[in-house]
Parts: sequence; structure tokens; C-alpha cells
Amino acid sequence: RRHIFGETDEQCRKKVDAAFRAGLIPVLCVGETLAQRDAGETENVVLTQLKAGIAGLDATRVNQMVIAYEPVWANGTGKASSGVGANAVVADVIRVALTALFGKAIAQGTRVLYGGSVTAANAAEFFGQPEIDGALVGGASLKAAEFGKIVAAAAK
Repeated sequence: RRHIFGETDEQCRKKVDAAFRAGLIPVLCVGETLAQRDAGETENVVLTQLKAGIAGLDATRVNQMVIAYEPVWANGTGKASSGVGANAVVADVIRVALTALFGKAIAQGTRVLYGGSVTAANAAEFFGQPEIDGALVGGASLKAAEFGKIVAAAAK
């Protein structure tokens, strides 16, 4: 939504608040475009989006929400990050930032997912990473057989 509709980090933050007010669990998606990735800006982009999305929240709220590393360049393209690459962003950017802001317990307890062309063929690679807690599945969730295989990979 940031890149197609011009949604700002502030608007994303307001949606996090609205989700909490409605009794929902917010999912804050952060991720870079291909141009940003190629320019070596992944860490800065993800960190900026993360900090804006959780600004003003206390540790309890952050621990109740879900954060998804969802690189824009992978959404709907059939190109996914490697499991190791996605895990590095989660470990070295997202969890490090959460640790600095809220402490290690909150950083480790906050669910962080990977989203970006997750398929039955690559899901196990993401689920096998130590810092990735699950997947935010897009198009593959609309294909019952494909999604069933993703769920089976998660259950292992």
C-alpha cells in the first residue's frame, strides 16, 4: 500500500492504533523496493518503517502485534528472498531494533513473519530459520492444495 497507493508510515501507524482499538491484532508490514535493495538501503528502510509503525507503543502492545518482513520486490513477483537473507533482516534489523527499544524479552517474544512470494516449494526454508516465526502468505493462500502444503511445512 505504501508503494501503490502512497500510504505513509504515519498512516500505517494510525492503522496499528485503529486495529488495537477494534480488538484486532495488527500486522505491521515493513520492506524495501527492489531499487532500495539494490542501493543497499534495506536496513535503513526497514528500520524507518518499523520505528514509525510502533512509535508511541509500549512494550505490551508491541508484544501483542505481529511484524512482517515483506520485501516489496518479492510481492506477487514469484521472487522470494532466501531464507538466510530474510532471517538476516529479521535478526539484524528488526530484532536488534526491538531489543534496543524494549529489551531482549520483548524482541524475542514479538512474532515476526516473512511475507513475499511464499509458496509450498519455499515455505520450509523460511520456517526453518531461527528468527522467522511464520509466514504471511498471499496468493498461495488462494490455492487450497498449495496452501495445505504450506500449512504442512509449518507443522513440521
